Amino acid sequence: MKKYIVIIIFAVMAIGVTSCKKDNTNKPVNQEDELMARSKKVISLIKDFDWKINSNLKSGEVMGIDSAVWYLEALQNFEYANPGEATKEFKTVKSNYILDLDANGTALFSDVQAVYAQMEETLTLQLSQIPGDEKVVHFSDVALDSIEGSTAYLSTTLGFGYTWLLNMYWPFNTSDNWYWGTLGQEYGNTLLGKCDGTQYGVSDGSDELQWRLNNPVVAPDVPFIWTDLETREAVGFDFQNATGDYRLYVGWDYPQENCLTHDMLTYYLLQSHYIINDYAEGLRPVGKTFASVKIDDWLAELPNSQGEHIHYYFVTYGIMVQVGLPD
Repeated sequence: MKKYIVIIIFAVMAIGVTSCKKDNTNKPVNQEDELMARSKKVISLIKDFDWKINSNLKSGEVMGIDSAVWYLEALQNFEYANPGEATKEFKTVKSNYILDLDANGTALFSDVQAVYAQMEETLTLQLSQIPGDEKVVHFSDVALDSIEGSTAYLSTTLGFGYTWLLNMYWPFNTSDNWYWGTLGQEYGNTLLGKCDGTQYGVSDGSDELQWRLNNPVVAPDVPFIWTDLETREAVGFDFQNATGDYRLYVGWDYPQENCLTHDMLTYYLLQSHYIINDYAEGLRPVGKTFASVKIDDWLAELPNSQGEHIHYYFVTYGIMVQVGLPD
């Protein structure tokens, strides 16, 4: 989706509180210029890599494995991702690849080229399997999982969104009383719906939290894509308030399917927001921005009990940079 070119860089710059008024007036301009210069440099690097990938030139050029991973991720996001679209539904798909390395730990560019073609084919296939026309690639997170001998093992996590939204962080109203979630949802088990028996097969508590968190009211109004993506995990056992209450959903009375009232869901929405976005007490890595969250429904095995239903969070962050529209 090249009409939405862009991305990547998020800069944190401190402005001294004792600066004079004239300095404060000039600094935002300087910061904007610096961001634009860095963004243009990143886009230039991606375009050069894109040209090489699509050229018929043959050479013995090699790339370091870290550079290969960065360029593979950046180009996929540049070519296909549109993270600014607000969607109600969200899913991730992970795939694995191998890349041969020489004795110096570098890879032939032709091999990198072949891996990118495989990644591109997988992305296109996975996107085509989502029904309907309202769908988009939010991000592609390429990771180096391990190196064994002369082989590098890579993985790509693709984030897909579908079903557009015009408003974000919709509030839970008095009729939004949902069952906590659905075990086995990823295997096709029917979503439990609302506590009054309606919306069966449509949604559940974790899905209602997920799409709200993925679509905040304040969202970037310029095209962008992501680089340097990473995913962190969270569960209620790790986050409690001053009175010992879980800030993320942990069930009670297993095997009962707990009903989460609109007040409870509002509480979990607020606590999720803080945990996702807070540097000190939450998950957020320094210098990175929240990209998306996937909430899975699990059964946690606990000592001296049958276990409890829980929400398990996979939160993705990245570095974001905005540039102009494509030429």
